[in-house]
Amino acid sequence: MLSDSFLARLDAMRLAVRGRAQGGAGGSRRSAKLGSSAEFSDYREYIPGDDIRRLDWNALARFDKLFVKLFMEEQESAVTILLDGSVSMAEKWDTARMAAETVGYLALTGGDRLKVVFLQEGEPRVSPVLSGRPAYARLEQFLDMCVPAGAGSLTENVQHLDGLRKGLCFLISDCYVPEGMDGILDFLRYCRQETGVIHVLSAFELAPELDGAVRLTDAETGEKVDVLADRETAEQYRQALEAFLADVKGSCFQREAPYLLLDGGKNFEEEMIPLLAGSGIIG
Repeated sequence: MLSDSFLARLDAMRLAVRGRAQGGAGGSRRSAKLGSSAEFSDYREYIPGDDIRRLDWNALARFDKLFVKLFMEEQESAVTILLDGSVSMAEKWDTARMAAETVGYLALTGGDRLKVVFLQEGEPRVSPVLSGRPAYARLEQFLDMCVPAGAGSLTENVQHLDGLRKGLCFLISDCYVPEGMDGILDFLRYCRQETGVIHVLSAFELAPELDGAVRLTDAETGEKVDVLADRETAEQYRQALEAFLADVKGSCFQREAPYLLLDGGKNFEEEMIPLLAGSGIIG
């Protein structure tokens, strides 16, 4: 869904990481381990997209499997995208998906290992581990299978995740969490994730255009509310929205988690790069 010209602009950028990377070989980030990048460390099984120059042909002859050599200094980060799949995301799904593609592309071209977790009601849908620029097509194929539906609790969906490996994590969501975002961000920090939040709201949510008596329906619960959309109601909504945004942003700020707000009514490719640069997500 992203244009070739937008992807070309992303080629000059890299995801920022505050700590030092810990992962397998082949990435462009500095490892916490000491030593030369030419100093051998270990092996791991080959994943499509890995640098074939690191293949160990002796291991192939011995074990009949492809392995890549791990070195001490230059290692990739593990990047996880947590993508909110609740039905409330349906009307802003195109924006959320493009945000996931953007972060995913930056991870793949930056030499990182990428996994996408689609947080849906019940068991999450998890992508294979992706590596290398050619895996971008597989990222798109995985996202094609993701359709927002159901309700569920974002907090519970995140806190029931298994196998989060130390690294970078990006939560893409409308952040409608009754209890606030603190619990989610604290859990991810406990899992040794450097977390960034991409907050996606629709143009209607940010600036509703209503007049007179209207009936509003909660996308997740189906609950209906009749309101009189007059000036007083509009002001109450504006104040509630400002408080909501301040709460989410404040939770991120207190935990040094980069934050950006995406307006689903604006042109994504025109808005995204300046927002990324201002948020600290890229460096």
